[in-house]
Amino acid sequence: MAFINVFEYASGVGGATAKELCDALALLGGGSIMQGLFHPNPEVKNPFERRKHEVGLFDDFFELGSISRFRELGLEEGVLANPALKHPKLNSDAAIFFGEFYSLMHRLSRIKNPKNAVDIVTASPLYEEIKNSLARRRAMSKDKTVDVKEFEGARERIDRKNYLLSNLASHYDDKAGFLNAMILGAGEMTEGEGVNLLSVHASKGLEFKEVFVIDLMDGRFPNRKLIAKGSSIEEERRLFYVAVTRAKDRLTLSYAKYDRIKKTSYEPSQFLKEGGMLG
Repeated sequence: MAFINVFEYASGVGGATAKELCDALALLGGGSIMQGLFHPNPEVKNPFERRKHEVGLFDDFFELGSISRFRELGLEEGVLANPALKHPKLNSDAAIFFGEFYSLMHRLSRIKNPKNAVDIVTASPLYEEIKNSLARRRAMSKDKTVDVKEFEGARERIDRKNYLLSNLASHYDDKAGFLNAMILGAGEMTEGEGVNLLSVHASKGLEFKEVFVIDLMDGRFPNRKLIAKGSSIEEERRLFYVAVTRAKDRLTLSYAKYDRIKKTSYEPSQFLKEGGMLG
């Protein structure tokens, strides 16, 4: 997630204001946002000067705010000393968010191990705020009400992805190598031989020398939630048939007995029993 995207999750800060903050920090840092965050150029008194000229007749609207308005929030001196905090649209919640970002980036700057970095982000207040904001959006219905069950489910899915990211990071010794692996272009990812990750539906009509079918736990495959919503066990059985017949030479079926995140135990899928693969 880019810096500008992170700040869009701060209270009262939309895309436009997030961009203005990003531009201001880049100006304060001579092109580097991190430099502008930790070591702002003292000669730049108003990092929003360019914006002020752009608004023209409405420049009174962009009158700089006073950093002293945030003095009672307990922010670090390095945060309070940053001219970017003078943006007039920043409220107390946004200033605290800015402070949390500052603290997190400062801590991460001293961490070399990528897994440690991922775990530090996960344990930060900033991660929790962004996770809750994302989950709330995903659980919001058309009438703007939030489905509590969907909200908790969305939070769990975000944590699960982060758990996976932490495990992936454990195979790298430095952040640069890990980041390079994560941002590998789609073109590079599809070059040469590799593993194709497909849903059962997307695999229809395709064949592979080796196929690995995962998640063969009761409740997951067959999916009891879909069955309860109108699907059928026969439809799930048909999908299982599609999955296992994609393999030309070798088929591997697997299931998990325990989910560490949900702290839930699972029974193997009935399809494994029906196929005579379990006693």
